[in-house]
Amino acid sequence: MAADRIRHVSLSSVTLPLDVPISDAKVLTGRQKPMTEIVFLFAEIATEEGHRGTGFSYSKRAGGPAQYAHAKEVGANLLGQDPSDIGKVYDTLLWAGASVGRSGVATQALAAIDVALWDLKARRANLPLSKLLGSYRDSVRTYNTSGGFLHAPIEEVKARASRSLADGIGGIKIKVGQPDMKEDLRRLAAVREHLGDDVPLM
Repeated sequence: MAADRIRHVSLSSVTLPLDVPISDAKVLTGRQKPMTEIVFLFAEIATEEGHRGTGFSYSKRAGGPAQYAHAKEVGANLLGQDPSDIGKVYDTLLWAGASVGRSGVATQALAAIDVALWDLKARRANLPLSKLLGSYRDSVRTYNTSGGFLHAPIEEVKARASRSLADGIGGIKIKVGQPDMKEDLRRLAAVREHLGDDVPLM
């Protein structure tokens, strides 16, 4: 039986502006500016037999246009490849862009394609990706890492934590790194008191 082949690759870049700029310790130390947007790279792959997969990667503060440009530059190497050979395809793309290295923007760009190939493989097998990979358990504990940024007043942090718990998220993570460490400790104590002793706090 002949192997299915990649027929088409579509890449797109989408910018998501944030309603409120996000700050963490890197901002408060003056190393970075607040994050005002997230840039997503989407990859859609189609095969000759009509199978499809979608993947994405993202960048914060910088790198979005570079990810998209790199993916566009090496993406044509996917055409004609067997999408089941994910490791082989990934290696081909790494070598196609070897002159810019194998880390940072280059691998972030390839991540969207890699995820799309795995999505395609799972859809073709009519399985959730977790089952395709061989599930070990049916659920995992999660925590919310986006509700406790340093720019947020503590009452907002507590309200977001409550919403996360109501939505079934089992743990809360908040940022630290205020110029005055005592303020970090005050914020942590306030969130711990709000959550009680049984909710994991990171």
